[in-house]
This record gives sequence, C-alpha cells and structure tokens, in this order.
Amino acid sequence: MSIFKKEFRLFVSALMAFCFTVCVSAAQAAPFTAPEKLADYLYYMEYTDYVPDLTTGEKVKTGFACSAVRNGNFYGRNLDLDYSDVPEFVIKVAAKESEGRYASIGLAAILTLKSKGVGNVSEAELLAMPNLTFDGINENGVAMNCNVAPATDLDFATTISTNYGKPRIHAVAVVRYVLDHAKSAAHGVELMKNMDIYGGYGSWGLHWMLSDEKETYIIECIDGKLVARNDTDNIMTNFYVNYAANTPYAKHMKAGQTAVGKTYKGFPVLTPHACGVERYAILKEHYAEGAKSAEGMASLMERVKYTQTYEASTEPFWYTEYTVGDLTAASAPADFKAKIQANMDTYKLHDRNIQPDNFWLTWHTAVYDLANRTLRLNIQEDYAKHYDFKLGE
Repeated sequence: MSIFKKEFRLFVSALMAFCFTVCVSAAQAAPFTAPEKLADYLYYMEYTDYVPDLTTGEKVKTGFACSAVRNGNFYGRNLDLDYSDVPEFVIKVAAKESEGRYASIGLAAILTLKSKGVGNVSEAELLAMPNLTFDGINENGVAMNCNVAPATDLDFATTISTNYGKPRIHAVAVVRYVLDHAKSAAHGVELMKNMDIYGGYGSWGLHWMLSDEKETYIIECIDGKLVARNDTDNIMTNFYVNYAANTPYAKHMKAGQTAVGKTYKGFPVLTPHACGVERYAILKEHYAEGAKSAEGMASLMERVKYTQTYEASTEPFWYTEYTVGDLTAASAPADFKAKIQANMDTYKLHDRNIQPDNFWLTWHTAVYDLANRTLRLNIQEDYAKHYDFKLGE
C-alpha cells in the first residue's frame, strides 16, 4: 500500500470518527426526548427548550372544526380534523426563567406533513413543533385552545391585523405564546392585546377559549379588533360568540338565532356561515355533566365527537357542519342534500389516503383539570381507553 493511500485511509477514518462524534453530540444536545409511541398516531415528548416562531401557521393550509367547554375545574376540548396519517404529540415543555416561560403540557401536530409518519419527521420539524400547540395548560393553571371561525363572514378583516404597530404573531402561534407567558387568564388576554395577531387556516379565522380557576374568556378578532368576554356560556365551537346587539361588532350579524329552519333560544347571534351550531346546542343542554369530574367532561365531549355528522340517525342532524360556499345557516335542509351525501360516501370508505377531501373525525378529546394541572386524553374517538398526564411529574 502506498503512503498516500495509507494516509488517505487514515484521513477518511478520522473524518468518519469526527462525524460520528458530532452526530452523537448533536443527538445528545437535542432539547427534546425521542418520540415515545403511546398508541397509533399518538406520541409523547418532553422539551427542555424549543425555537419560538411567531410566524408558525403561514404554511398550514388545512382547517379544522372542534368544540370546547369549561365548567368548574374542568376544561374539555375536541380537535376535529381529517382522517389522515399525521401523528399527534403530547408535549411537555419545561419552564425557562430567562425568557419568562412557564412549564406546560398540551397537544401538537405537524400539519404540514400530510400522511407522513413520525419516522419521516426531521429534527428541525420536531424542534419547532411546540409552535403548533392546539391546546394545553401551564403551571399556573392557565388552559387554552383554538378553534376556527368563518372569516368570510367578516370580509376576512379578522385575519389581517388586530393591532398595527405591535409585534406580529400568527394566530396559530397564539396558544403556545400564551401558555408560555400567562400568569392567569386575564394576563393572557393582556398579552394578546399587546400583539398584532394575523392569519388563520385557509379561509377560516381563529378564536380562542382561555381559562384559569377563576374565569373563562372567549377571545375573537372581530372587525380588526381583539374582543375578549368572560360572560359567555363558556362554550365555543365554530361561530363567533362575541357578536352582540348594540355593539360596534354587530354589522355582520344575521338577524335572529335560526339555523337551517331551527331556532336556538338563548344563543349568541349567528353569522351566515356559523358552523357547529348543533354541537354548541348539545354542549349547552348537557353542560352540567362537565363539572362533575374529568370523566364527566370526557363524556360530555364524546356527545359531540365528529363522526356523528355522517350518521343519518343523528338527531338533530348536524347541518351546519356544511355551511361553506353558498350554503349558509339560512339554507333549507334540502339544500344540503348533495354535499351531505358526498361526505357520507367518503366516510364509508374509511381511507386515510384520500386527499384533500377526506372525512373528518375527532383526533383527540382532551380534558384539563385546572386545579391539579392534569390532562386526561382520548385519541381517535376511542372512548374505551384514555391516557393520563400530570404537568408536575
């Protein structure tokens, strides 16, 4: 063997050893644990740190439905999304005093990864994932989630800006931002008022429910302003709750409280594309169940699991899940026939690979105990099994 070849081999060996050392060090230095599989489409991770990104959501094009309710110490939330292979993650994020960040636990998913298993997720995507937190609770007992609301009913003003001149934050990043920094629900509202919130999901805007042990706020971007109320039903689905008569925000409101021929008494005023009216009514009717226990709240949220929208036997039928395009809350039941049939036919296939118009189901039902900082979780509409997590452990 020539001296050159020998030296070259030694160089390559040294280079490989260096690369291996660097890779191992990088893996050890990653500020998160490897995803631990708990169930199909559910993983658990712990973060000592992450990279905040206030523009998160600009690349996320999907929409979602969802329901949320708070009663007593219990805060329930369903995340409703299309039937796909995107994994969800329970993430626990550690406190970071130097950045004023509180510890939290919640649910996140990388929605830019349609039908992409966890094995294909890059380290950079995992590092950024806390920015896609949909619901959670922090060490101060502050819980929050986001749902969509029909931005088209507000001429999309809700997705442009809430506070020109303040630091910009995409609506998708708000839950993470508030969980990181809020001492209380009221403080969370102040944090949001000091930011310029923009964006949504496709043609949908976002609104938020925010609670602590004392009070609950429904927060919405209406006509370019942030509106927060703590005197609502403590229920949020997919229509604006903060529209009220005799306020500056009433110009888009639909007269009355009738949707698809049915009148809902004691409801918020409905805008034309109000979605989830029937789910709101169910949560309102059975609201008392949610105060009894975490199990009671989970049972209440099971009443509005999303696959019921494809069951012809569901009474009343959930027509307002289809208030898109030309279909509005004022449409007659017969107007929805073709759209409903197409969705029922897709549902019968139970195929996760139909893109982009798959049927929807409830990805997870989360119940947060505001007093004990715990999470009770059902996944993929399996209510026979649940997972328990505690923030302090």
